[in-house]
Amino acid sequence: MTPAAPDHPQRTAVDLDALPPGLAAAWGVTGTEGRRGPKPAHTVDEVVEAATALADEEGIAAASLPRVASRIGVSTNALYRYVSSKDELLVLVADRAWGDPPALPDGDWREAAAQWARGLFEQFVARPWLLDVPRTVPLTPHNAAWLEELIGALAPTGMGSQQMLNCAYLLDSHARYGADLRRDAPTPAELRRANPDQQRAMRAVREFLDAQLRARRLDAVADVMREPMFLADEPPLDGFEFGLARILDGIAAYVER
Repeated sequence: MTPAAPDHPQRTAVDLDALPPGLAAAWGVTGTEGRRGPKPAHTVDEVVEAATALADEEGIAAASLPRVASRIGVSTNALYRYVSSKDELLVLVADRAWGDPPALPDGDWREAAAQWARGLFEQFVARPWLLDVPRTVPLTPHNAAWLEELIGALAPTGMGSQQMLNCAYLLDSHARYGADLRRDAPTPAELRRANPDQQRAMRAVREFLDAQLRARRLDAVADVMREPMFLADEPPLDGFEFGLARILDGIAAYVER
């Protein structure tokens, strides 16, 4: 589970002004100077919830300060009572969207790592706009909790910290790539709506490309294109599971050296 936020914002002697936008706010840390003026009509959570809803509906670009302000019924200037900038809001929205990591099994690092990667993949498929959040966003409570789960699963392998972080990077990158492919690929239903005679169109494409490829002696590609999967009404899922298995094979080989 994600560590519970403190009941009250934590004060710290750290130079908060030197931190990246949103980092302190994500961890519930405020400066020594509280916000002055009348009590706000809304909460930061309400602002983040509204921004998340806009991102879910239209993508992360929709979670702009003016749109969020309009959604909760305040002026854009009034929104600065809750977040200091668009960058801070983006960090808070992304952290909320991550959610809690899956509970991983004990005693089997490979299955635990596979479930962790699948969980990431499912998060990105459910909220593809997370793929558009810059990867320079700092470590926040929810993605730290995800990393904690994976490190805990990998620690029994004897790998060092850097190697475990490298594994996290590999698995995260694979989940992002697989979800990005899924985002760009139309579903069978969408293909049928766009072209009711989809099978005929796919067959024509395959025959056309087969002739073109063989004329240019690209026979290996032509042979692959003749596989039944290229005419399936329900195309198979992308190679996420195949790639994940190969990544885990590589980690296992490294651990067993």
